[in-house]
Amino acid sequence: MSRFNSLTFRLKFFTLLWIAVSVASIVFTLYLSLWLEGNAAAINDLGSLRFQSYRLALLAEEKTPQAQIDERIRRFDEVLAAIRRGDPQRPLSLPDNPQVLARMAALENQWQNEIKPVFQAASSGRKIGSAQLDGFLHTVDGTVAAVERTSAAYITWLRVFQSALLALVLVSSAVMIWLTRIWIIAPLQELLRGVQAVRDGDFGVQMQAAGSSEFAEVNSGFNQMSTRLGQLYSGLEQQVAEKTQDLERKNFILSTLYSFSSVLGKPQTASEAAEVFLQQLMKIADADAGSVRLTDMERQRMDLAAQISLPKSLQHSEACSKIGDCFCGAAVRNNEAHTIRFYASRPEMPDIDPQYDYECRRHGFADLRVLPIRYKDQDIGIATLYYHHTRELGGTVGELLELLCSQFGVVVTNTRLGEESRQLAVLQERNLIAQGLHDSIAQTLAFLNLQVQMLESALASGSSELAGENLQSIKSGVQECYDDVRELLLNFRTKIGRRDFAEAADEVVARFRRQTGTEAHIVWTQDQGLPLSSDQQLQCIFILQESLSNIRKHARASRVDVEIANGSDFVMSITDNGVGFDAEQLENLSGNHVGLNIMRERAGRIRAQLTLQSQPGQTRITLTLPARERHPA
Repeated sequence: MSRFNSLTFRLKFFTLLWIAVSVASIVFTLYLSLWLEGNAAAINDLGSLRFQSYRLALLAEEKTPQAQIDERIRRFDEVLAAIRRGDPQRPLSLPDNPQVLARMAALENQWQNEIKPVFQAASSGRKIGSAQLDGFLHTVDGTVAAVERTSAAYITWLRVFQSALLALVLVSSAVMIWLTRIWIIAPLQELLRGVQAVRDGDFGVQMQAAGSSEFAEVNSGFNQMSTRLGQLYSGLEQQVAEKTQDLERKNFILSTLYSFSSVLGKPQTASEAAEVFLQQLMKIADADAGSVRLTDMERQRMDLAAQISLPKSLQHSEACSKIGDCFCGAAVRNNEAHTIRFYASRPEMPDIDPQYDYECRRHGFADLRVLPIRYKDQDIGIATLYYHHTRELGGTVGELLELLCSQFGVVVTNTRLGEESRQLAVLQERNLIAQGLHDSIAQTLAFLNLQVQMLESALASGSSELAGENLQSIKSGVQECYDDVRELLLNFRTKIGRRDFAEAADEVVARFRRQTGTEAHIVWTQDQGLPLSSDQQLQCIFILQESLSNIRKHARASRVDVEIANGSDFVMSITDNGVGFDAEQLENLSGNHVGLNIMRERAGRIRAQLTLQSQPGQTRITLTLPARERHPA
């Protein structure tokens, strides 16, 4: 019974039932029509027997040869046999009716025993009588009449079943329309009324249980939906307010992070950044006081970087400055944010000296929030928020505080790295200055010292001519030393913009030409490569200056050619027609030749290659910056 409640089962069941009844009726009518067609053929063949009987009587009367008469008799027998046997192909069949079968048997018996023997003896002069022939024909007519009556009965049945089939179609259609209305249309209309009620704002409307299990499930789901909509609608204003508050909170978090990043992104010291950081923390957490301490793990101390509304005793407290001597310092070991609350009795923290136990509470603080500041598993410091009353921080606020601490850790790390980078740059520049005061100045000073000693000897011996020569040598050495120092100062003051590298190179060559009077030219052969970075430009200019300085001091050249090719590789070559030197000997002495070491060190800083080629009458220095070391600026 529960299965019949399914609408799907009902529709399938009645559809199959209607199909079965319809097919049975159609098959039966086809069967009747087939029998009627066979009966009609039987009536036709029986009617032909009358004609054949007259034909045989005429042949016998005209004394036709017996062979022709026998042929006609054979055909007569074939027709009788076909009627008795039937033929499904034509179709041909006798009704399965006792009356018809009896008349057919009488017809065959009369033919075999009375009529056929007479026709077979026609050649001997035997003739069939009129009464005998009429009796046989009467038997044939009776058989035909019996078959016709049976066919009439079949036709009656055929009409009855056709009428019944028509009635079945009409009745079943009416029943299906009625059932469709009850099972489908009515539940759908009820469901549509519920939908309209929901559309009109009646979210509490409930649907009645339907007759079929499918619509019962739909109605149940609709009722649940309607109930849920009613609940949602009833608390919609509250939910909207909650969502609005949540959006405002998230917007506040994002704006805070953005403004915090913008402020901390400006150049400033760690203390200045800590001040801004602490202001944001206290604003978000609504704290009464706060402090930021940066840890020094080597000294095991926490240095105060910033504070707001913190009592002076806590600012300068020795316990607050040592890791492990206070509750806040102990938080560094845990590497996670936690809350410290002061109760009537001291919290059990055996690792802390009891004398510092109530330092914060004596100043009226009841609740502390300690936030570790870390960057890549490296302890940077802690931020402590002080409250006079117990305060619970929500999950969003706590998450925001941790994010700010992470950002501040990045800022402090970057500040320290920047400071270290600046210190390294200063050390490098000091090293370059020390290298800049290279062997030429040292040799000049040594030469001057020797000339001074020789001057003293000449004066002591009273040789004015030798003293004059020594004095002239001293003046030349002083001038050369002055020129070297002046050139070094000009080199160290050199600053290059991103777009005036060519102008700077031209200026260096032009200055060399003015100072020495030597013919000097600079040629640019290619300019399709990437522009050099600022550091690459600066090092190339320094190498060019150092090369020209060495030419001025040692080469005694009358012509200098500078060729710069900015292709896939950057290549700069400086060629002079000076005296030249032994390159292998210079390589062996390069440890004492500071100028060559300076150029190689500068080339190494930009990952370039410096090659030196020399022979009598020509020296060439080539700087090659490969394409793999060049990147878009």
